[in-house]
Amino acid sequence: MNDEGTVTYQLSFFCRSGEESGDEALDRLLDHLLESGVPLVGECLGPYEAPVAAFRLGTGRSGSDRPVADLLTLEVHVGVAEIAESVIAASPNDEHGIWGCDLLATVTLSGDNPDWPLVDRIWAAVVSLWGAVPWDESSGFEIAAGTSQH
Repeated sequence: MNDEGTVTYQLSFFCRSGEESGDEALDRLLDHLLESGVPLVGECLGPYEAPVAAFRLGTGRSGSDRPVADLLTLEVHVGVAEIAESVIAASPNDEHGIWGCDLLATVTLSGDNPDWPLVDRIWAAVVSLWGAVPWDESSGFEIAAGTSQH
């Protein structure tokens, strides 16, 4: 829950990326998102240690620096050891083939007006870049059966 008591939703993506640092991975992902031409607004969060990078992000309005919906948080953790606990918690027996993943991207939504189109763009980008496997707490790996939670 955030400070206002609003429930948050997190969607995670387990990836095999080969990225060296969180900043490099996040830069690559943001570049990929910007290729669509749809404006984005946001701010870098941190600084964090090298394996972690985060950004508050939203779809922008044309000609404005205001988002069309609530900003989401996009967080990237890089390194097999860095994300091992999350990998084991999500798939203790490796039924979903995520053991050995070296990147965990997490999208956190909160507020009254989630930016679902941006979630869909992020989902497509992490799959395109790194063959991501999506997971969330309520649906587990079944979340992949649909295109998104909304």
